[in-house]
Amino acid sequence: MNYASVKRFSRILEFLVVGSALLALLYRATLYWLLPPVAGESFGLGDIVDFGLGLELFFLSLLCAASAVVLSLKGQGQEQHLAFRPAVVGITTFVVYYFLHPHTPQLM
Repeated sequence: MNYASVKRFSRILEFLVVGSALLALLYRATLYWLLPPVAGESFGLGDIVDFGLGLELFFLSLLCAASAVVLSLKGQGQEQHLAFRPAVVGITTFVVYYFLHPHTPQLM
């Protein structure tokens, strides 16, 4: 893989990470509350889907940070110094999601 294809892949990952975080927060605010746990159970289907969306976001953020490492290894000069962007987007998006998740209001 050359530098341009890795850069294009990292840009796609950045959009996927941000979109996935917004989708997971939107799910938490809306559909999560329509899938309550069965009486006597500690968690339900809504919690499992919520966990899956969070796990997906974690792995996409990890891939985004890994693409930043590959960009810094393949780039030369100024390009090498700009490789931090995918890492910042991936890590910051996951941290923001982690802090907003428990405070997401119920919209439905």
